[in-house]
Amino acid sequence: MIDCKKIQKMIVPFSKGELTLKAEEMFVKHLEQCQDCREEFEIYYIVEYGLNEAATKELSEKYKKYLHDYDFSGLVEEKLKDSENKIAEVKKFNHLLHMCLLFVNACMIMTVLIIAVIIYL
Repeated sequence: MIDCKKIQKMIVPFSKGELTLKAEEMFVKHLEQCQDCREEFEIYYIVEYGLNEAATKELSEKYKKYLHDYDFSGLVEEKLKDSENKIAEVKKFNHLLHMCLLFVNACMIMTVLIIAVIIYL
């Protein structure tokens, strides 16, 4: 399992959307399993978005409802869900892309084979 200190150093880059997809996935999975790191993440959100008016203005309306109710755990939960959804969407896109590339490669091989048969007949 990944070191908690490494995960805690990823809190700020995660909240700013600066992590790679792989790092973000690792971060989210770790927070699902490690209550200490999840609490650190919640504390960051309380400080960053609960007390910082400038940061609060950057949040979408979807997130602002949690701040209005002082539901920081809900805010964290929503942020993590959004991240999981983004990861899932990117994985689906990558899978579709790989399938398209496989299809194109198969077409190219078939074309080469057909040309070879035509030439040698």
